[in-house]
Amino acid sequence: MDRVMPETVAALAAVPDERVREYAEDELLHPYEVERITALRDLAREAVRLSRGMYRWTCV
Repeated sequence: MDRVMPETVAALAAVPDERVREYAEDELLHPYEVERITALRDLAREAVRLSRGMYRWTCV
């Protein structure tokens, strides 16, 4: 498990909905991808609000 850098969490939390929509249009994302990005952004916002960190877990 790796901790996400606090600067990265703060930057993700600061992304407005409009920018997510622009990115989705530019990259031709599917709706489920937009939902996942928005959910991750919202999780970052919650982490910032609670002064908590975010962690990345991977499995091979």
